[in-house]
Amino acid sequence: MKILIDTNIFFDFYRSNNQTLNIFNELINHSDKIIITDQIIQEFDRSRESVIKKVKDNFQKESKLESFSSSYLQNLAEFNELIDIQKAYKLKLKEVNAKIEEILNDSTKDPIATFFKEFVNESMANNRVLFTTDEILRKANERKLKGNPPVSDKYSIGDEINWEIVISNIKEDIIIVGRDNTFNNNMTFLKKDFHKNTGHFIIGLTESITKALQKAGIETSPELIEEENKFIEEIKHFNEFWKHVTL
Repeated sequence: MKILIDTNIFFDFYRSNNQTLNIFNELINHSDKIIITDQIIQEFDRSRESVIKKVKDNFQKESKLESFSSSYLQNLAEFNELIDIQKAYKLKLKEVNAKIEEILNDSTKDPIATFFKEFVNESMANNRVLFTTDEILRKANERKLKGNPPVSDKYSIGDEINWEIVISNIKEDIIIVGRDNTFNNNMTFLKKDFHKNTGHFIIGLTESITKALQKAGIETSPELIEEENKFIEEIKHFNEFWKHVTL
């Protein structure tokens, strides 16, 4: 069984912590189970900057600290201590923003991009990356014109390309990891389409990488499962990470 991970799942890691990034180690260790296409790689590289900028914008909104002053309160030692703390906070805020800018400009300073690159390199070294061909492009365009899912926005055919790569190359059952409407609203059609073109089955759709790994026969630690479950619950509060990102 193979696992198809929607590109947007990788972007969710930009709200993760170091423990959650251990999931990337599992992907690297079991890259033979993961479907990776040149389209997914390009989508990640192309949209990484916009995703980080969204994180930066949210951080700036959430960390905004209004200035305050009072002639009377200035006579209080405690108030002056608070002013000093405010100054230190603003200074540290600038340092965080500078670090985000550094990550934007240099992907080697970005831990998520570094993990993704290592995962891609492992796949490339073992000839596991699936590539777009002229025939794939023709079929993706035809899928777009017919309106058959999965459907990208009106200006692109990224999802269509990925799907055509999958049904042209994968000859075993798959499980999909995705959290947006691209898959959720079209699973019945996609199951029929996959079976018609491959003779195999889509076993299911899950929002969890660790669940997908387990379905594929890979044992994962209870700690990693718990960490991902907490992470998924946390990002549910951030709606933009559950919408389909235009890639």
